[in-house]
Parts: sequence; C-alpha cells; structure tokens
Amino acid sequence: MATSGPPWDSQRIHELVKEEFGQRPLVLVSNREPYEHRQTPQGVRVDRPIGGLTGALDPVLQATGGTWVAWGSGSADRETADELGRVAVPPERPAYTLRRIFLTPQEVDGFYYGYANRALWPLCHLLIERAQFSRGAWRHYAAVNRRFAEAVLEEMQDASPAVWFQDYHLALCPALVREARPQALLAHFWHIPWPPPDIFRVCPQRRELLEGLLGNDLIGLQTEDYVRNFLACVEAELGLDADVEAGTVAIGRRMVSVCAFPISIDAAWFARAAAAPSTVRLVRRLRQHYGLEGVAVGLGVDRLDYTKGIRERLQALDLFFSKYPEYRGRFTFIQIAVPSRTRIEAYRRLRGEIEALIEEINARYGEAGWRPIHYLAQGVRQAVLVAYYQLADLVVVSSLMDGMNLVAKEYVTSRPDGQGVLLLSELAGVSRELHGSVPINPFDIEGLADALARALTMDSEERRERMRAMRAQVQARNIYEWMARTLLDLGKVARAPRG
Repeated sequence: MATSGPPWDSQRIHELVKEEFGQRPLVLVSNREPYEHRQTPQGVRVDRPIGGLTGALDPVLQATGGTWVAWGSGSADRETADELGRVAVPPERPAYTLRRIFLTPQEVDGFYYGYANRALWPLCHLLIERAQFSRGAWRHYAAVNRRFAEAVLEEMQDASPAVWFQDYHLALCPALVREARPQALLAHFWHIPWPPPDIFRVCPQRRELLEGLLGNDLIGLQTEDYVRNFLACVEAELGLDADVEAGTVAIGRRMVSVCAFPISIDAAWFARAAAAPSTVRLVRRLRQHYGLEGVAVGLGVDRLDYTKGIRERLQALDLFFSKYPEYRGRFTFIQIAVPSRTRIEAYRRLRGEIEALIEEINARYGEAGWRPIHYLAQGVRQAVLVAYYQLADLVVVSSLMDGMNLVAKEYVTSRPDGQGVLLLSELAGVSRELHGSVPINPFDIEGLADALARALTMDSEERRERMRAMRAQVQARNIYEWMARTLLDLGKVARAPRG
C-alpha cells in the first residue's frame, strides 16, 4: 500500500495495519496514557485524549484492537483496573486494552522528573549546562524501563505483535524486549531532537541508551539532520557499521533502519473546527474580551519550557515597541504558556522570570485602554485554541531547539481564509517543511523584532500565497500519513528474512 492516494485517516490506517501485519496484534508503549481515571467530589471522572499523539493513536487502536502500555498517572487509575493494571477502553465502548504501569512517588521523581527531564531533555535540546546526570535518577530510569519491558512481554504472551515505543522516556525498553524475544518486531519514535556526537558524549550513560534503542528494528526521528546525528553517535560510541546513505546500522546479522518521519497533526479535525459556527462566535467573544477592535494581534502558544524561547520572544517584543512606537496601541500580543514540570526548579524559576518580564513591558509601554501583552498561564482546550489561532494576525514560534513543533502546523491549518503570518524559528524541526513561514533566529532579538514589523506590513496577497503552500503541506502530511510511513517501513521489516 503506497502513501499516495486519498488523504490518510484512521480508516485507511486500520486497513493498512490489517494488510501489513495480518493477525499480528499492535502494542503501543508510551509514558503518557490515553485515558486517565481521576477521583473527584462527584466520583470517578475519565479524562480523554485531546489532540497530540495519544489523541491521534487512540482511534487507530480502537479500529484495530490491541494493547496500549503506559504509566497509570490518574488518582483513580488503580481502582478502575484489574490486578495486572488492565482496563478496557474506551469505557463506553471497549475496543482495546490499556495496561497501566503504576509507579511510586520515588520512581516518578527519579525516572520522569529526574533522568528523563533533568538529563535527557536538556541534553537533546543542546542545553548541556542544564543537564543533571544523577546516578540515582539513572537507576530509577533503568528500573522503570525494565518494568515497562516486563509488561510488554506479558502482553505479548505467545503472539508476535508489532510493538511501537514512543519517545525518550523508554530508550532502554527495546533491547530488554529483544533479549527475551529475539524475533520480536519492534519500532521506536523519538519525538525530540537527537544531538550531534560532541554533545551526546556529555551523557555518562550514552552507550546504554544507544544499545537500548538499537534493540528496535526501526527507529524514527523527526528530521534527516537527527538521523545523521544518531548514526554518527552510533559509530562514535559503539563502533558499529552505520550506513548514512541507507539509514541502517548492522548488528551482526540483524539490520536496524533509522529514518526521518516528521510528525504532524489531524489536519482534517482542525479544518472542521475552523469552519464551525461556534468558532466564529468564540473569535468575536475573544476580541471583545481583550478589547482588540481595530488592533492587530500576535500569538504565542507554548508549554512553559526553557526550550521554547518565550523569554527571547518577550525581549523581542520589548525592542519592537521601542523601535516601532507607531504600533503602541495598535498591536497586542497574547502569550499562552501552559505550566509544565512544575516540580523542577528550573521551570518554576522560568515562570517567575517570564511573568516579571511581561509586567515590565506592560508598565513601560501600556496606555489607558491598551495592554501590550496579555498572558494566560493555563491550558486551553483545542476547540478554544482554534479560535485564538483565527484571532491572530501572526503567530510566533521562537523555539531555541525543537524536535518538530505542532503549533505551527495547527495555526496554518486553522486559517482557511489564508490570512495570518507564521514567524518560525529556524531551529524547530518543522521549519524544514513549512517554507512559507517568515524564518527567525530566536537568538537574534533585533531580527525577531524586525520580523514582527515585516509580518504586520505584509500585503494580503503574499500572506495568502504563503499560507496556501503551508496548508497544502500539512494536509498532505497529516498525522495519519506519518503513521502510514512508519507502519509501511515496519511492514517491510516484517516481510524480510530475520537475522
């Protein structure tokens, strides 16, 4: 089955899974779970996936059946599962099994907040001065990976499923499963950047991480640059034969494929949401709420994370209002910053710095009836986010380093009118795809300020032409096309002779 033809959707993915894997069940493995049971004063509530990877993969697994192995993080997760942590989902119409792994507070602190997000996250985003390689955290990371691997093996039983691991939390799992089941069919998608060898060498556990990932048959990364970085690390650290042109690593008689699969969004969902009458009404209410009649609007949507370049963006806005005073009272920026990893001191400190900087800018330039920057430190439902995208004349993605960045794709898909301008960091993986954006370097503060002025003076014909090209790209390369490319490549492995 080729990736050409009609747009990919969950039904085509269902057909693809049946065609490529036949009776092989599908097992997904991720840190985050697709359904979370929470205890509330009104009883147990089920929180469902809203967007993102879990939201995209959930309908696929509903269509194909199978098992999803994930950390059970909800306060009522244990009481709603059986003694092995299994629960049938979705609750109202069970279609597959969610297998939960329950972690102690110490495991969460060491595995998730410790090694995954104090060591691997900054390392892979090239911020090595922030990386903390605690041996205690590493021991928790290794132990939790072993627990995930044991759960996967239990769910495999006597079958030969296709197992698809997700992201940097589970780097050791594939080799552990491979050791127990040499003929297993394993794939892994690494969602964040992969650093070059001279950066990766900082990691004390670099060999163990590489050996863990090479337990897979197929490794997916966001860009060709990250593929080259990964293969260079394999050669430098393990001395294995890595073929950069072919994207393969030879391990004895076994061959591991390493490919670029840029992740995407459910473009059809965003297009429908953008056209909904409720969205049009919400845009009007937001404009009225913020007092934006006759005012141009800029928007930033980010997790509150030091890799997202929010501080640099605010510094550029400060300079913009100083250098281009004619926009005072005529341009307002809305920054949505979703709190994240609040148990890590660096994230708490960043929030304080950002809020202080916004207060300074508003005090410096604000006038009666006009505020330069509005700030929301909270999550926003996707349907509401689409209204914010339609409200915005421009969106700024100023990541200091980013595996992909889906906000950029969400914005262009939410603007069927063809208006709006995307200012996009050259250091985000998505910049390799969205060539209609205005490129920015987040470390060039004055350049970013000038890019804001350029975006605000861009004529409507140029805006439409740029947006048209980007919308077409995202619609053709949606989340289901990303899944299809991964599964097709894994299907080739399944049909090939196994070493």
